[in-house]
Amino acid sequence: MKRSITGLLLALPMLSMGQPNYQKGYIVNNSMDTLKGYIDYKPKVNTVPSISFRQELNSPAQAFTPNSAKGYGINGAASFESFNVRISNGSTKTEGLKVGIDTSSRRAFVFLKVLQRGPNVTIYSYTDEIKERFYIKGNASTAPYELIRMRYIEANNSSKVVGADRYKGQLLFEMRSYNAGTEFFEADFDDLAYSETEMIKVAAMINRMQVRVAKKGFRFFVGAGVGGTGVKYTGQNPLANAEAIATASYMPSFNVGIDMAAKTLAERLIYRAELSLFMGKDTKVTYGQYIHSFDHTTLYLSPKLLYNVYNTTMLKVYAGLGAGASYTSYSNIKSGKTVSVAMSPDDFDEIIIDLKPTAFSYNLNFGFAIRKIEVTAMYTPHYKISDYAGFNVLMGIMHAGIKYRFD
Repeated sequence: MKRSITGLLLALPMLSMGQPNYQKGYIVNNSMDTLKGYIDYKPKVNTVPSISFRQELNSPAQAFTPNSAKGYGINGAASFESFNVRISNGSTKTEGLKVGIDTSSRRAFVFLKVLQRGPNVTIYSYTDEIKERFYIKGNASTAPYELIRMRYIEANNSSKVVGADRYKGQLLFEMRSYNAGTEFFEADFDDLAYSETEMIKVAAMINRMQVRVAKKGFRFFVGAGVGGTGVKYTGQNPLANAEAIATASYMPSFNVGIDMAAKTLAERLIYRAELSLFMGKDTKVTYGQYIHSFDHTTLYLSPKLLYNVYNTTMLKVYAGLGAGASYTSYSNIKSGKTVSVAMSPDDFDEIIIDLKPTAFSYNLNFGFAIRKIEVTAMYTPHYKISDYAGFNVLMGIMHAGIKYRFD
């Protein structure tokens, strides 16, 4: 059962790849008019050949291509501009390398993602099924050009991969062009990686700017609700009988935590760390003359992986899986059996049952969020809170509540 649930949750991102993900954004059309609305944004896929745009979430979708739009943007997440650029064909992946340098290329209108814009240059990225590429454009130029990185197999040694990092010289040229009186040397670029982070750093130097800091990818939340706790026995114990009656306790519960997105909060995958407080009064299980009841206060720390199966600016619906570590304080413990005594009040034979203060578990999570308000439910299957050879005492937790997210 656990494997099936885990497999289903891990498959959610794949199952929902084709689902719309409309986020607030805008289109700049060829008349330079800015149209505000919603864009179907898929941040984990390659640069798209066209985008779907709605002025309202319930209005008909319109398709825009690099030929019919100057660019588009997702509020607080990313922006793109369209250009007719030359695109290198040579692969940089080992399995796609050829013998000798592949200098072939093609020209096409594409959307380029803006990484940093400044007074001197703008740096872009473009990714397709072949590789990720970076482009640079001087602000006095009409179009960007590709920063070239090549990999190929040496003609006389099929086991040797050779690199040609022309992008280092290209960036050095741009630096010298815009930073008169400042010396830059090729040795300064020996360790310059062909990565988004490094490209942004170099562009910031050329623009004499600080490195752009991305919008924070985390948020805090607080919440309250109702927590239900129940107890049951398994193994060789009268209270493990199938006819034993478990009575759950329902009391207020509280939680705080932090969410971190995989990349930005516009994305579907969320890493959550949550600390909850659960309480129970007269949580018990009975069978005939046998009873075990107690009050408890439980601190429950849980890292979780949540996935938005439906994801728009207004509404997000998610499911997720988490692990749990709990610390519980028990009080008012009553454990034993009632013994009938003729002509006298019944006696109670106490049976000492030691309950562990710490335990580990897993939990299932479901919920939906409308802007900053989140309605959530969590189910923690029964987990061991005792350590006996012949039987076990288990406690389960249910929670339903509302959270406020500080986006």
